Amino acid sequence: MKTFNLVLTIFFSLNLSYTQEINAKIIVNSESINQTNSSVFKNLEISLSNFINNSSWSNVNYSEFEKVDLNVLLSITSYSNNSYVANIEFQASRPVFNSSYSTPIFNYQEKNFQFDYVEYEPIIFKNNQFESKISSLLAFYINIIIGVDHDSFVLNSGNYFYDISKNILNYTNQSNISGWNSSHNGGKLNKFWLIEYLTSNDSNEFSNFLFNYHVNGLDLMHSDILSAKTNIATSISSLKSLKRRNPNSILIKILFDSKSDEIKDIYSGGSFFDVTNLVSDLNYLTPFFSNKWNSIK
Repeated sequence: MKTFNLVLTIFFSLNLSYTQEINAKIIVNSESINQTNSSVFKNLEISLSNFINNSSWSNVNYSEFEKVDLNVLLSITSYSNNSYVANIEFQASRPVFNSSYSTPIFNYQEKNFQFDYVEYEPIIFKNNQFESKISSLLAFYINIIIGVDHDSFVLNSGNYFYDISKNILNYTNQSNISGWNSSHNGGKLNKFWLIEYLTSNDSNEFSNFLFNYHVNGLDLMHSDILSAKTNIATSISSLKSLKRRNPNSILIKILFDSKSDEIKDIYSGGSFFDVTNLVSDLNYLTPFFSNKWNSIK
């Protein structure tokens, strides 16, 4: 896998060859609005796809197999005079070692996001300067997704990318752009608190989970299923301290919004594994999914 390349390129910056890290599929859905000219939405879709897929987001060399698969769905809820409002859903996955399976690593929706887009104009992003709402938002989440991907291979290697997202949030707030402050959407389930916790001590347990769940769990499935299941259960149990400290943690929400179906499938068949403690831990961490957890046998 890419452990060796990651260590070299992130921490010592020896590799100066740039490649795209993302295989993104963008869908712009305008079915909910009455608009006869559909070409503007198709061109928006093309511009967003070019922006994400043709940009280099790090100095890490990714093989085709290692790239992050990303689906981005923009559901347009309002459009007038180049001004849009959309719900934007991000779904990212990374490959599992010695298999054809891709595991979800990030599922999140940005609701009621307002941005402007002039048809055929390129979408531009700069690391230290606000250019547009849509480029800042996409760069913010893409760096988080790449950070999550890195953490799932090399422990704590995502911090560099989380810091980039934090910088994007800071200069966007300095430009007085709405939707980026701590009270956005009336609670702590927003991008301000997401990056706040990813760059705090809470990120240690988050990163540890990502590494152990994937490297010592899923990536081990091909050779030792029982050990892999044991390690995944241990990684889940390790999140309880984060839950006690932060009962409404957005990090726990993101993990289980991404992983709940997969966890249920892992422990619903195959080699014997006593799920008693696991089900108890899962119900404590995310009671919202209790129907799934209680169906595990």
